[in-house]
Amino acid sequence: MQSELRSHLVLVALKSEAFKGMVELERNSLSERSRKLFTLSALCSATSDFLGMREFKTPDEAANEAIKFWDELAKHIPEWQLVRRSKMTAGEIRRDFVHSHGVLLQAFGRVGASLQSEKKSNYGSLSNLKKINWARSNARDWEGRVMIGGRLTKATNSVVLASAFIKKQLSIQLSPDEIRAEAAFAKTGKRK
Repeated sequence: MQSELRSHLVLVALKSEAFKGMVELERNSLSERSRKLFTLSALCSATSDFLGMREFKTPDEAANEAIKFWDELAKHIPEWQLVRRSKMTAGEIRRDFVHSHGVLLQAFGRVGASLQSEKKSNYGSLSNLKKINWARSNARDWEGRVMIGGRLTKATNSVVLASAFIKKQLSIQLSPDEIRAEAAFAKTGKRK
């Protein structure tokens, strides 16, 4: 069912209101002028993290659960809506905000999985995403966590640190690996 599920992840990009027309389906990277916000590979990784090891009766059921989550999450990230309405370009959003990069997309997947495991699948706490300063210029929150020297990093630890940061803002319990990553991050003096 795993290979069948992979093909259904493409359906998430095509059917989800959050991602329809916003995912690069052919290339694994985005040019500065690309009109897309995400790559399919980033969305697949993030959706895999969201689905985790949960059992679904069919790949369609898994894809539908992912679409439900992503569509709800997108409602709370205004800049994604601005791109959809052609009020800002995808390039401007990627240049100025961290939430439109694969590392944060994957962190969102982890957050969604935690919401599912906590039986909070109504996703009400996602409304607090609007309170987060997603600007790349917000070095206080993002430098050392998902950026190094102002550049985004794709390191696995960055995904863990980003998901921990988001979970704290949403009052979601951190996983053991997030607790360890946060403790190590605090010791570096980057964050109190």
